[in-house]
Amino acid sequence: MKKINSNDIARLAGVSRSTVSRVINGYSNVPDETREKVMKVIKEHHYYPQLSGQLLTGMTTKTIGLFWFGPSTIARDPLTSSYFMHIIDAATQRGYLVLSCVLENLTDKKNINYVRKIFMEGRIDAGIFVGVNNNEPLIDELVEADKIVGLFDYFHENEESPNKLSVNFDPASAEQTVDYLYSLGHRKIAIIDGDFTRRSCVQRHESYLRGMMKHNLPIKNKWQAYGGIYQSTGYIAAKEMLSACMDDLPTAICANNDPVAFGVYKACAELGLRVPEDISVVGNDGHPNARHASPPLTTSEFNFREMFFSLTNRVIDTIEEKENVPSTEFIPSVFVERESCRPVEN
Repeated sequence: MKKINSNDIARLAGVSRSTVSRVINGYSNVPDETREKVMKVIKEHHYYPQLSGQLLTGMTTKTIGLFWFGPSTIARDPLTSSYFMHIIDAATQRGYLVLSCVLENLTDKKNINYVRKIFMEGRIDAGIFVGVNNNEPLIDELVEADKIVGLFDYFHENEESPNKLSVNFDPASAEQTVDYLYSLGHRKIAIIDGDFTRRSCVQRHESYLRGMMKHNLPIKNKWQAYGGIYQSTGYIAAKEMLSACMDDLPTAICANNDPVAFGVYKACAELGLRVPEDISVVGNDGHPNARHASPPLTTSEFNFREMFFSLTNRVIDTIEEKENVPSTEFIPSVFVERESCRPVEN
């Protein structure tokens, strides 16, 4: 069966092709009677205008690109997959589609060109990036080209741009963790840091140190380690750190995030250390598996639905040229006390 086009609609409705175009694009300079006649024919023949033709008239694609960077296995993690669902949910509520791309990194020239091409070909109205470093040349390039970019965990002080939107973690959550451990009597606290190319990891490191200095706690090199952002890297860091200081163990470990804390659990078990009897452990983020860990993990919990709804809606507001759209938002955490920590005597 031949697919009907706008010329056919015009002929059947007894109007010009330009009138059909004005009806489809919602122009007001069409008499109601004519509009109803054209819409009747459109409905009877189940006609949908071709997107390419709409784009030529300056219409948007009503599509947002979602670019996630990291190992594809991590993209299936319960927390990470929830990012996708929140963005898709928020976009759907606003009548937008989401084009999702999972890429290993944004350093490979092939990946950079792929993302650049999607923007430059006009396939999307804006892009949301998750998992990028806090300094990415491609982001700067897209912003300078007036492309609308949404960024998770990405912020530069005094560098606001109307087409660069971001959502970020509350920078004070790690200090709150140290306050909590101090209230339990802990004075020997270790820190396992995350990926310092990520803004949140730098913030948490600085926040942990502020908490330690506030309470005049010792900051020992042997109680600090680099654990990345994954369970596997957290395990390696904790195993090496604890093995090297078995004669002077910390009483508590602050992990950069919950997966790193799960790695700490595994390292402790292999070294014959019990959580929390021998070492208390605190995470950060609020991973869905934290409450099901053994023991359930104490953590600073973030509302990721709120985070990604905020980012997606502000991106769409910018596409639709709404005024006074906030360029960034910092989402506070809620401290959740569970069984991975215990009081100690000094």
